[in-house]
Amino acid sequence: MTSNKDSWLKIGSLLGVGIIAGYLVTIGNMSSMRGHFMKMNMDEKRGEFIWAKNDIIGRQMAMGDYACCLEKPCSYCIEKTPGHGEGAKCNCLKDVVEGKHPCGECIGEIMEGHGNKYLAKYFARSIAEEVGPQHLDTLRKIIEEKYGKPVSEQL
Repeated sequence: MTSNKDSWLKIGSLLGVGIIAGYLVTIGNMSSMRGHFMKMNMDEKRGEFIWAKNDIIGRQMAMGDYACCLEKPCSYCIEKTPGHGEGAKCNCLKDVVEGKHPCGECIGEIMEGHGNKYLAKYFARSIAEEVGPQHLDTLRKIIEEKYGKPVSEQL
C-alpha cells in the first residue's frame, strides 16, 4: 500500500511535468508564430499589426475599456504602462474631459487636428495640464485654428 506522502509526491511530479509540457508547447507555438511573422514582408507585417491593434481596441471597446479622444483611436494606450494603457485600456476621453492630459499619441494627434471635434473645447486645458499652464493661450489658438472652436468657447 502506498503512503500519502508517496501519493502526493506522484501527484506533484505529474503536475510539474504537465506544467513544463504546457510551457514548452506554448513556447513552441510562440516561436512558430514569431517565425511566421519573421518570414513576412513589411506590408504583411504592417497588415498583421493593424489587424491585431484593431482587434485589441475593438475587444476593449466592447467591454467599455477603450474610450479615446481621437477620431481614430490611438494605439499608444495598448502598450504604455503604467499610467495610460494600464491593461491595454484607454481613458483618454475621460482624462481630456476632466482636464487631465491624454496619452502622448493623443496629444500629438490633437495638435495635428485629428482629435474628436466634439471634445475640442477641452483640448487646450487638458494638454496644458501636461506641458504647463503658461502655454494655455497658445494651445487655445491652435485648437481654434485646427477645430474652428473659438477661444471664448474653450474651457
